[in-house]
Order: sequence, then C-alpha cells, then structure tokens
Amino acid sequence: MQTNFVSRTGTSLTLGGQPYRFTGVNAYEAATDWGVNAGCGQMLSDQDLTNLFGSNLRSGQVVRFWAFQALATNYATKQRDWTGIDRVINAAALHGVKVIPALSAQTGDCDDNHWKDVSWYTGGYMNVYNDLSRWPASTPESFWQYMHEFLSRYDFNPAIAMIELVSEPNPTDPGFVCINESQAATALRSFFDIVGAEAKKVDPNHLIESGQQGVGQACGQQDQGCTSWSWTSCTAHDYEYVDQSSGVDVTSYHDYGADTTPVPYYLGETIRQATADDKPVIVGEMGIKAQVSLSGCMTLIDRASNINAKISGQFAGGVSGVAIWDFVSSNPGTDCVFEDIVPGDPVFPMLQQYG
Repeated sequence: MQTNFVSRTGTSLTLGGQPYRFTGVNAYEAATDWGVNAGCGQMLSDQDLTNLFGSNLRSGQVVRFWAFQALATNYATKQRDWTGIDRVINAAALHGVKVIPALSAQTGDCDDNHWKDVSWYTGGYMNVYNDLSRWPASTPESFWQYMHEFLSRYDFNPAIAMIELVSEPNPTDPGFVCINESQAATALRSFFDIVGAEAKKVDPNHLIESGQQGVGQACGQQDQGCTSWSWTSCTAHDYEYVDQSSGVDVTSYHDYGADTTPVPYYLGETIRQATADDKPVIVGEMGIKAQVSLSGCMTLIDRASNINAKISGQFAGGVSGVAIWDFVSSNPGTDCVFEDIVPGDPVFPMLQQYG
C-alpha cells in the first residue's frame, strides 16, 4: 500500500501513516455526461465540479458518486467510454479531494435495471443484464467483468479513497421483500467473500467499503433472536457476520430520519458490531430535509447545525467518515428535500472544520 492511499489500522483509517477521518458530500449524479453516457440525474458542468471540489471542499475531504457500468458506456455506440467517470476523478485529484465510487446499486436504476436478489449475490453477478424497462441498454457486460475493468483502470489512482461494490446491498425480492433473513445474510457474506476478495486481488491499493445501510435497515443485516433491546441478548448479529468477511475493509451505515439524534440507536449498534469485527465504519449517506425560506421546512442554517451535532457525536462514537446527501448545482424545487446541498450552502464551511 502506497502512503498516498487511504489505509486502515483496526477500526481507524490512515492516510500517509497518519490518522485520517473525513467529511464530505454525495454527488451521485457527478459522472452524468450528456452526449456520452445515458446519465443519472442532472449533469454537473465543469464549472459545477470546480465549485464542488475547488471552492466548497478542501483537500482530504470526500465525494461519493455513482460509477456504474452504464455511466462508463457510450449510450450511442454501446462501447466502453470512461469520459464521465474520468472527469469526476480528475477534478477531485486536481484539488486534492478524494472520491468513493460506487460500482452498482441494489435496484439497478441508472444501470442494468436488474434488481439484486439472493441469486444475484450468490453468482448472478456473473451474468449480463441489459433490460430496457427503465433505462437505456448500456450494460453489455456482467458486473464481474465491469468490476475487473474499473479496478484495473484505477488501481493506482490515489484520488480514490475506497471503492464500494454495491450501494445499499439488500438481498431481497423486488420491492425490498425480505424472504429469509438468514439466507440473505449468507448470500451477502458469500458476495463479499468471493467478489470482495477478487476486487482486493485485482486492486490491492484501495479499501473495499461495504455500502451497507447498517444494522436494522436491510435484509441480511439484522439482529436475530433478541430478547431485549440490548444487542448482547441476540442469538445472531448478521451485520457483524457479513462484515467478518475478508472482502470487506470498511463497514457502512446510512443515516436518515433521526435529524436531532447525533447517534441513532441502530448506528450505535452498527458501530459496536463493526468494532467487534475490528473494522472502521463510515456514514456513507446522511440526509436531513430542508429548503430555503419555505414554511414548515428546516432552514439551511438549522440543518447545518444539526448535521454538525451529528458529526461531532458520531466521530466521538467511533465513526471514521461522514458524507452528506446530496450535492446539486442548483436548488431542485420547492419542497423539503435532501437533494439541495448547493454551492455556498452553510453545511460546507461546517464540514471543513473537521479534520
């Protein structure tokens, strides 16, 4: 591992041999490049990327974004085209910011349109899915093959903090129907044992981050047989079991719906189980709804204050990084929404306070 890559020591992250703890934002749509790929969300202009990486963030902070196969494929020629993803990673590198690319997502949206059920996590990732139901056909290869291409292309790129194989992995039937918790946990563990291990073999420089929503929020990651709210009363801790895999370096939690609670109960349990696995945990998504001057919505200043309290509490509780949901180039509407972290939002100077 080179010194300019993020590494880990037990439950802590390091960078250049020094302790590393990050803040940042999500910009899931950043690799959208109209005229090249099919896109996912609004396109950020070159100036938008400069505003994000160069003006609103500082060196060492992190942006998490979608780097799906459909965003690495030319929608007209159906050939591999890295223009959109390269643009994001190069902009980050120019300003010393790091990125967390997610190579796929549970629902298949903006990618191959294929829902990831138990069978996908136990071998279906080797198959090609190119369904036209919700998205243009832009995934001519299997996830397994695309993962190899991505990792081989970027394995020596220090702008990447860590790599997420699937955002919010959740081995369920369509609609998040959990058929069997134990089978889902076994399937997810198998996925990380095989696919995570293969990813680390192809790219030994980058950490593999699990992308999970955390204890209590997804099938295959629940506590089972509990006789009380105490996690020690449970007969099975599936989140802990999944993340014992050698194919997972960093575990994950997504924090929504607890706006004024710095460390929600299930995050606390997630931290405890990640600690039992001797692995760091990051909050890959944190979202609080707000809007500018709209009655009934939290103000942007109050949101920044609540996020500040949450980050402070979560860092004190053992979290190694937090990324807020979600940066956009301009305010998207008039509702209370998560997706309105715009340039100049008061959350940015607050995030920069943290090391």
